[in-house]
Amino acid sequence: MKRTLWNITLASVITLVAYIAIYSIWGALAGIFKNPSIRLFLIALMTTIVFDFFLIYISKLKKSIGEDEVISDYKYKTYISFVDDFKLVIKRESKTLICIAIVVLICFALNTFDNLIFNRKMISYPTFFFLPTYMFGAYIKVPFIGYALSYIIECTTYIIFLLIYRKKKYDYWTKNKI
Repeated sequence: MKRTLWNITLASVITLVAYIAIYSIWGALAGIFKNPSIRLFLIALMTTIVFDFFLIYISKLKKSIGEDEVISDYKYKTYISFVDDFKLVIKRESKTLICIAIVVLICFALNTFDNLIFNRKMISYPTFFFLPTYMFGAYIKVPFIGYALSYIIECTTYIIFLLIYRKKKYDYWTKNKI
């Protein structure tokens, strides 16, 4: 679980650096829309997607862990469908999904505590490093719903990216197996 938390933290910090570095591009893309609500939604969505990309890179691609998992899962059976692979992915990634949920929940608790008790940031400064995991909390006016939406979108895009990656790795592996 420590490795998973480290991967989430590292992906989040890298996403923040990337966000700051390419804000002009994101701002220009979001600037197409005059409605500030739509702009905030698009920025939150783009940040979530970038976070998931970095999380998969750090946890699966960097040390070829993802490729080893695909080979292990499909060494003696064939790939049938995304739905079949989804079951394997959910089982394998349950620790990551739970860890993301815990991070989002702790960020929600700390930020809500600060807002209710101090009416400003006091103890929730460390949550800044995990901002990409709860960006939709700023978009939705009801905080709990925004944080829950962040978690749902975060996990959904993570699983979708992972399923696509696994399918490509399986196809590559089966073509080069012979």
